[in-house]
Amino acid sequence: MTKKTSSFFDTASKYMEESNTKLWEGSLKEYIDMVIANPSLNMTAHQRTLKMIESKGSTALPDGRIKYHFFDDEMFGVDEPLEAFMAYLKAAATGSEVARRILLLYGPTSSGKSQLAILLKRGLEKFSKTDEGAVYCLADSPMWEDPLWAVPQELRPELEKHGIKISGELSPYMELVLKETYKGDFLSMPVKRYLFSEKNRASIGTFVPSNPKNQDLSELVGSIDLSTVGTYGAESDPRAYRFDGELNVANRGLMEFVEMLKVDQKFLYVLLTLAQEKNIKTGRFPLIYADEFLLAHSNEWEFKKFLAKEEMEALHDRTITIKVPYNLTVNDEVRIYEKLIKQAAFDNVHIAPHTLTCAAMFAVLSRLKSSNNYGLSVINKMKLYNGEEVDGFTLHEVKKFKSEFDDEGMDGLSPRYIINRISAVLANGDKSVTPIEVLRSLRDGLVQNPKVDKKKSERLETILTSVIEEYNKLARADVQKAFFVNFEDEISNLLKNYLDNIEAFLDGTKIEDDWGNQKEPDERLMRSIEEKIQITETGKKSFRTEILRKMLKSAKDNGGEPNYKEHAKLKEALEKQLFDERQDVIRLTVSNRNPDEESLKRINVVVGTLIEKHGYTADSANQLLKYVSSLLGR
Repeated sequence: MTKKTSSFFDTASKYMEESNTKLWEGSLKEYIDMVIANPSLNMTAHQRTLKMIESKGSTALPDGRIKYHFFDDEMFGVDEPLEAFMAYLKAAATGSEVARRILLLYGPTSSGKSQLAILLKRGLEKFSKTDEGAVYCLADSPMWEDPLWAVPQELRPELEKHGIKISGELSPYMELVLKETYKGDFLSMPVKRYLFSEKNRASIGTFVPSNPKNQDLSELVGSIDLSTVGTYGAESDPRAYRFDGELNVANRGLMEFVEMLKVDQKFLYVLLTLAQEKNIKTGRFPLIYADEFLLAHSNEWEFKKFLAKEEMEALHDRTITIKVPYNLTVNDEVRIYEKLIKQAAFDNVHIAPHTLTCAAMFAVLSRLKSSNNYGLSVINKMKLYNGEEVDGFTLHEVKKFKSEFDDEGMDGLSPRYIINRISAVLANGDKSVTPIEVLRSLRDGLVQNPKVDKKKSERLETILTSVIEEYNKLARADVQKAFFVNFEDEISNLLKNYLDNIEAFLDGTKIEDDWGNQKEPDERLMRSIEEKIQITETGKKSFRTEILRKMLKSAKDNGGEPNYKEHAKLKEALEKQLFDERQDVIRLTVSNRNPDEESLKRINVVVGTLIEKHGYTADSANQLLKYVSSLLGR
């Protein structure tokens, strides 16, 4: 047996163990003993969802926020919507009025609304298989009813002494079963453990709107079983009712409403009753109690239409909304693409460095708005949002920029469009895919997109040009760094030399050279570095003071070694200084169409470095050198 098959069989065995969870069966009397011993078994739908999320662990962030690891592998760049979601869930789990509301997620297509719903549903299914997430129901109930709902009102205060609060009521059907089958002996009613399952319609429901003319309310609330009416004598007899609507089967768990605001208003009124009163109302039939986490989502256009309808004011009041815009962080956008690509069969295709980053920049820039009030370009805004240093601004200002526009991220290119264009390139059969190929595919796709009018197309073409300029910098930097035996060591030496000189300059002292001679600070070296970033003669002293202060602090924070990358302008200056020193060698080597033996050796070393240290293959490295050669030749 190979290692691969062994790994598969190990995983399969673990899956079977989880799937074959031992399902307990017993009486309500035995179950009550279990709940008294372990009150955490008594959970509402919202409490169970919260506990499921918290069971995956969390981390307290320096800014006071909490990162819940349940979302780590699936939800990227939606931190603020997730914060709002968790705030809602925690409030609802306390049993407050918030639990009697519909949670509505709204935003552009492919922003993560459906993904959150799917993640919660799959999470609840897995959680119900664990000891911590074990859930029990009355064995005879078609709606997975909580066994404790059979406890008479008069006896419930006794259980409250043990910290067990009961809010629910038996359905008319189970009331009849209790009366006729068990002669009122609620303690003898059978109880069983069950597993949440959307496939088996067990405590997870999903409702998708269709043609309003054809869609029947019974899809939500069940219907009369006409074949049994003759047997039981009346349509109002609970035994003549089919409890198979999505709201019925979602009892005790989560109910997802896909594009909720597209449904006929009669469906929304049913939701209104369920949200506010926790009851399902059907014609000629008593109220049916249900405890459900009602999660809906909609696009922004339908949401605005919904808000404009005055006749829907009651539903407005009973709906909590969370805006879910597109992700605005390049690194998180890359993670979205990586996740989607991993799901496809592109294992044999090498994606060259910066390819997904360039696609992500194009997507994020299409969603950002210019902050002209702050003199912040869209490119620099993108970098700040991505946690990168930008001269003249601080990362602490990001919150201010994000609050400038209420609708930032509600428009632009969707991840779905981007991944479609990337996939088109990946499917070509090439050994490697480069940023240029993907950017070209993104540009070509605009012509084919009916939603992109002339004005949008011109804006996106401008954005594409900006992304190409950013890529040109990245491409040149990779090639330039590959020409150094050890780039980081060389730039560290240059930094140390620069810091020694500016410290001596500021202190009015001299520097000792390798021979022990005292020399004046090297003004030529200092100005050569500073002029790379347009530091004027009059501004050099204040710049040197700032650099020395920041690098001393950086050294203190990093175990004695200053990190030049913590200062964007210094990083740019030092890299340009090193690159300029090698510029002629790089240009001659890369641009030489007929390299001699020595140049060929150097190119092979550079290609080897690009492969070993920068993540290229031989094919993509050679394509990079060819592209940079064209840049240097311009």
